[in-house]
Amino acid sequence: MSIPRDAFHRHPHLAQQIVFELPRPPQGFTATFASFWEAHPEFQLKRVNARDPDVLRFNHQRHFASDIPPVNGQKLDCNYCHQLQPDGRFYQRISFAANCQTCHSLQFDWRNPEMRIPHGNVDLVRTFLRSLPAQYADYARLKKGIPEREVPGYVAQQIKQLRDQFHSGEELERAVFFTKDPYKPQQAMGAAERGNFTGCAFCHEVKPVAKGAPAITKPILVDRWMPQANFNHAKHQIDPSTQKPLDCNICHQATQSRETSDVLMPAKANCVMCHSPQGKVVAECITCHTYHAPIAAQTVAESANSVKQMLLGAK
Repeated sequence: MSIPRDAFHRHPHLAQQIVFELPRPPQGFTATFASFWEAHPEFQLKRVNARDPDVLRFNHQRHFASDIPPVNGQKLDCNYCHQLQPDGRFYQRISFAANCQTCHSLQFDWRNPEMRIPHGNVDLVRTFLRSLPAQYADYARLKKGIPEREVPGYVAQQIKQLRDQFHSGEELERAVFFTKDPYKPQQAMGAAERGNFTGCAFCHEVKPVAKGAPAITKPILVDRWMPQANFNHAKHQIDPSTQKPLDCNICHQATQSRETSDVLMPAKANCVMCHSPQGKVVAECITCHTYHAPIAAQTVAESANSVKQMLLGAK
């Protein structure tokens, strides 16, 4: 307890990575016990019921539902979004472009499915919405191949249809930024006809700003949840008892999670299933941890090394 907390961090991470840090436990980081499977403390994340600080709205359970359409001909599963990094240890960070856009393509006009609202910049969204006649004109020329002489009529027709639905540009802008249930008015439509638009507030925390663009809270996508431990996902792809692919949900319980605040990290019991005499997988301290070697211990080690050299007669 006399050594600074940061001295125990011996698992370096890249500067751009977001690491979930918990305070030092009241009893410190260390305890004495005979084996991992018997008396190792419950992991701190589980022990204190840690919550994800991200305000991005996400429901894992919903994405496993039977009415979710196939993606590229396959049922949506964990591996669609969670892709291993090249070294196999951890997973790549989720991004809208790589993982969400295929299903949540930000369409807002089902008649013109390739007309999509830009993502990631509030000012760019406002500019897009306020220049819709020009956007429809470019869409007519580039996507639909409409002759130039027919473009003005096509644009006028699309704007009229939008006004019949939203009545004004301000109402459309409010719907884009603040609608939390954009699918509700379209429930009667078939999947082929329904626009694939999800308003910003469907996933994001959106706050109005007087005389300005709304403020959208930036997501916090944590890269490392347990910085005191070593882990390699590639080594956990196969169930050692059956030699079959290991189900992600055994350790992460994603199919039962409805709240973003759920931290879907495994509990000690998940690990003991394999890392124990019963599971027949090694469970030594160094299986998951490296020696921390805090600064104070380094000083002691250096002194001990000098004594050793002296005893061996080194100058």
